[in-house]
Amino acid sequence: MINHASELLQRFIQEEQKKLAEFEMPHMPTLGSAYEEITKQGIDKDFVIPKFLNLRVVSGFIEIGGEMLPQQIDCMLVEGDGKRYGLTDQFIYDIDRVLCIFEVKKTLTKADYSDAFEHLGGIRRRFAEHFEEKLKNQGFEPDITHARKSFAQITGKMAPERYLDLHHIPQEDAMLFYALVQEQHAPASIVHGYGGYKTEEGFRAAFIDIIDERRKVSGQGLGVPSLPSLVTSNEYCLIKGNGHPYLAIRDDHAWAVVSSTRHNPARVILEVVWAKIASHLDARMPYGDDLSVEMVAPLLIAEPKRVGEQIGWVYRSIEYKEKNLIREEEALWEPASIGPAEMSAINIMAMRGGYLELEKGLDDYLMKSHGCPLAQVVENLIKTRIFAHEGEYLRPLSSVTHVLTGDDDGGYVAVDQNRFDAWCKKHGKHPNYLNIVFIE
Repeated sequence: MINHASELLQRFIQEEQKKLAEFEMPHMPTLGSAYEEITKQGIDKDFVIPKFLNLRVVSGFIEIGGEMLPQQIDCMLVEGDGKRYGLTDQFIYDIDRVLCIFEVKKTLTKADYSDAFEHLGGIRRRFAEHFEEKLKNQGFEPDITHARKSFAQITGKMAPERYLDLHHIPQEDAMLFYALVQEQHAPASIVHGYGGYKTEEGFRAAFIDIIDERRKVSGQGLGVPSLPSLVTSNEYCLIKGNGHPYLAIRDDHAWAVVSSTRHNPARVILEVVWAKIASHLDARMPYGDDLSVEMVAPLLIAEPKRVGEQIGWVYRSIEYKEKNLIREEEALWEPASIGPAEMSAINIMAMRGGYLELEKGLDDYLMKSHGCPLAQVVENLIKTRIFAHEGEYLRPLSSVTHVLTGDDDGGYVAVDQNRFDAWCKKHGKHPNYLNIVFIE
């Protein structure tokens, strides 16, 4: 049983050492050093694994529908007991009990990078087939809580309440929703390279090259579900913005499906693993009131789009020079800041049971009182990623939304009370919130 993040990471290292034993390596670089930093930086205290979770780190194989897949897994985080593979120290686990899959590379070259895409992508494709089979033949009703939240934050529109309702929304929205549900239920896939790329710019460029080459060779690109959850090389990371736990959306509502970081890969690995534990086991993780957030640089914008009779993912890359990627490791979390017009709209929303009707009378009121049209107020509130459209109404995404009035009749809004409290304390504000409790 794993109780601490350092233990989880140490077991991961031990499994990797078995694979890397064939290489002549005088010491364990990068992640080994990062492991030592765990206790120094207090990460182990922050990343406590609840004791009641029966988690293990093993190597072996994955089984789907009674069939063992041919891909051997370097390292995987699993739940419960598996089947030992003969007399070896390898284990076989059903896909539904696998939380994270690690692909290990001594030096992450472009060829290894591409092979890892194919290896992990093949598992994800089989998972998707298994998922569909359960839906059709086993009466499976998937939990879509996390996917619904991410969908609403990306699109500004509420997601379907049941998975099969995706057939009643526009195909582009259905494609996005399907991908987010897959991300919620499939194992997180992590490619860890001990060495490899020397610059963040080069690491990002290799990723784009792989996608372009696959499109040229096969005539088709990689779908969002086939992209790895996380890729690391030296101190750099490429993170999938699937809401577990990272989600990057630009002000123009473009979804950055992949972003990069350049500091502390050990912490990023733990963030991804912890998010999967919380989602897979419906475990309430002790996130606490940490105000620090990683500084990410968006790399790949993804948009589901119809072209003629075909519908697929359209990707746009964002390319920076290395000098423009140099930045601090972390930024400080802040609640969303809103103006007087938005605060007025939220107060009306609260008085009306959480639903703000988008009608002409409200537009007239906001123009007269604040000189701001309703359309702009709605856009500003959607950009907070805390509110979304539902038909002709605007509503909160979460069951509880905290609103703090400022001195200028504007204010702040958030859903994470621990962080909001910590932010108020840091800035000398009294956390006297208006709480909007929304019951669906």
